[in-house]
Amino acid sequence: MTKFFLLFLIALMCAPAAFAQNRRDDYSFYEFYVGYAYVRADNDADHFDRNGNATFNGSKVNLANERKNYNGFTAEFNQNVTRNVGIVTSFTGTFNNGGYADLNSGRVFRADVQRYDLLIGPRYNWRTSNVTPFAHALFGITHIRASFDDQFSKTRSDTAFAMAFGGGLDIHASEHLDIRPIMVDYLPTFFNSTRQDNFRAGAGIKIK
Repeated sequence: MTKFFLLFLIALMCAPAAFAQNRRDDYSFYEFYVGYAYVRADNDADHFDRNGNATFNGSKVNLANERKNYNGFTAEFNQNVTRNVGIVTSFTGTFNNGGYADLNSGRVFRADVQRYDLLIGPRYNWRTSNVTPFAHALFGITHIRASFDDQFSKTRSDTAFAMAFGGGLDIHASEHLDIRPIMVDYLPTFFNSTRQDNFRAGAGIKIK
């Protein structure tokens, strides 16, 4: 994953020269974004403990279903089909190592948790000379993977349908560079046949 991310950053640095000839008026056909991501999300405990039926050393384990803080990155590729409408492909990877608490024993099972969101959908841009506010509706999947430190379970994972509804603001810094000081999304997921109401925020740079 680290090598992939570094290669992606190199591609971002090379993108302006490669696509400069595709500019039209005040927007680019292709835009790349990379930045910090913060996610406040459900830890999917109901799935990992099989709804309270998992066992550890012969005893049932009932992991606490909690909202956790995840930190990581978001990378986007946006292809503008008109001046105002683009199609965005978004990939977010965020991480947490807080673990899972057992409601039966009070024990905390340490775990490194990874969340990956792969989403695609339309974005509407309100373009002005200095800033571009935008809103989007994205659809795809969320994958969560927990690597436990003990024999309760070495690794458990789950994948579910996900959506993102939100937007943000791009500030024009130069012909090929925008600063995105804020992007916020409501991020519902549907693990274990129920809806989890999650939220995502971030900031970074956009290369045009």
